[in-house]
Order: sequence, then structure tokens, then C-alpha cells
Amino acid sequence: MLVPGLSPTAKTRRERSKNLSVTLQGRSIGRRMQAMRSSTVVAALVLMLGGTAVSTAPSNAQGEVELSNGIKVPQNPSLPKLNLTNMQREQIRKAVLTEHNEVEFRLAATRSAKDFNPAVGAKIPKGVKAQSLPAPVLSQIPELRDYMYVKMKDHVLIVNGMTNKIVDMFAETQPLS
Repeated sequence: MLVPGLSPTAKTRRERSKNLSVTLQGRSIGRRMQAMRSSTVVAALVLMLGGTAVSTAPSNAQGEVELSNGIKVPQNPSLPKLNLTNMQREQIRKAVLTEHNEVEFRLAATRSAKDFNPAVGAKIPKGVKAQSLPAPVLSQIPELRDYMYVKMKDHVLIVNGMTNKIVDMFAETQPLS
């Protein structure tokens, strides 16, 4: 096949190049693979150097990151202080009362938590998994969306979902007035 405007030698070079790429497609090393590998290496180097530049940047003493629009955002976001009323606690208590997820200390993962005495400000022990609050509670008390709960030792513990610290607690079985 003769391509208009190409000399016969250019045509053969083009065909040889095409044949070479066809025969090398099944092999592990070829011109295209080498080009892709070198571009991957370059991308990895850019990421490593970029990561170094970020890590050597001076740290902000306030723990904030400044966005491109000048707004400063805290690196350690915290939830607003939770102030539940007794009526809200009672709503939560009733909603989680029927849930069968009380911490059982006979399981290997939670056995170490047996001696734990829950208190506001304490972190829940490792192996104890907090649960999401039921949807009806979240629809009635939306400020609880970032909080979770644990039923342990006849108490309902309201837990900060980011830190696993107990922020509120009340008796599971006794109604609150």
C-alpha cells in the first residue's frame, strides 16, 4: 500500500515501526511500556518531592490550614458541646432500648473492657465499637448526627464519633423525668 506524499523508504520505516509495536504488545518490555514506565517514575518523583515540600513547610502554631481563598480551617475540627435535655435523653433511651447491642464482656475483643468504669470525658476502651444512633432520633435531634452510642453496664453512653470520648451518659433502664 502506497501512502500519497510518502516516499517508499518512509513507508517501510512506518510499517516496520507498526510491526515492531504489534510484535512487542505481548512482551513485557517494548517502546510503549518503557515510555509508560518512565512517565510513572517521573510522576512518583514529583509526588515524593511535592510531599517533601509540604512536610518541610513551616507548621502553623494554631493548627490551622489556610485555603487558597484566605479562609483558615482548623486541622483538628471539634464538635460543638452537646447539651442534651432530659427529654432528649429519654427519646434516645427509648429508641436504643430495643436495640440488642449491649457490650458483652465474654467476647475476646471486649473482655479487657470489663473493668472499665464509664464516665464523661473518658475514652471508650479498644474493642468496644460505638453504634450510629437510630434514624428517628437523628431526625428529631439533628445535632447528634456526628455522635454515636454504646450500651454498656446498664448505661447509654453518647460518644464523640471522632475521638471516641464519652460526652454524655444516662441509665438505660430507668426513665428520665
